[in-house]
Amino acid sequence: MDTLIFGGLLAALVVLYQDRPRKLLLTVWWVVLFATVALLAHHITSSLKLGLSY
Repeated sequence: MDTLIFGGLLAALVVLYQDRPRKLLLTVWWVVLFATVALLAHHITSSLKLGLSY
């Protein structure tokens, strides 16, 4: 999951430095956020014993 977060932040940074429209930057940010939340929800509800109990 850390790779997804850092990759998304890197993609957002690249979009920021290339002077792309702000809408693209926000789209990248939201896609990464939703992907991270979905992956976290999958790990919490999976049978892997990660020690998290919500």
